Order: sequence, then C-alpha cells, then structure tokens
Amino acid sequence: MTRRRYQITLNEASPGMVLSDDLLDTHGQILLPTGTILTETSISLLRRREVDTLPVLGEEVSDNDDAAEMERHQRRLTLLFRKHTADDMATEILRQFVSNFRLGTHR
Repeated sequence: MTRRRYQITLNEASPGMVLSDDLLDTHGQILLPTGTILTETSISLLRRREVDTLPVLGEEVSDNDDAAEMERHQRRLTLLFRKHTADDMATEILRQFVSNFRLGTHR
C-alpha cells in the first residue's frame, strides 16, 4: 500500500493532515519538515508566512491501483510528447522533467 501525494491550497488544509515533503520558504529554508502533522497553530503560522500551497499525503491506495494510475500517466505522457524527436534537446528535457514529476521519480 502507498499513499498518494497532493498539492493543496492552504485554505484546504486541516489539522491532522501530514506533509509529504519538506515545506520550504522563498529562500529555500525548511519551514516544516516531511511528516509534520498539521495543527491549527501551524496552519495559522503558515498563513502569516503567506504560504499558498502545501504538499500533503492522501489516502492509502493498493499497489494495483497505484500501478494503474502510473500506467495512465505514462499513456498520457506518450500522447502529449508523440511528436517529440530525440534531437530536440529542449523538448527532451521537458519530457524528462514532466515524466519524473508525474511518475514520482523526481526524488
């Protein structure tokens, strides 16, 4: 079983949610580390720091559902980059970046 990761707005945040990644400020400093459980106090502090979005963990999903979602993302990426040629370096970099992000291999 794995847990899905989401980007939510601060307005959608509620106590008990868990951060899926380090939350950084505009200078790259860690405001809250991965695994932090949000509280009313931490949400209020983030509002004062003008944080817009948060990376949080969602519900647990089965390995089969996770694999099906990855396959769906892979098919979509193949469709989006169907006209891509290997000698177009800029598009290759973009395709790799989007693939890594969508397929969760950016870590």
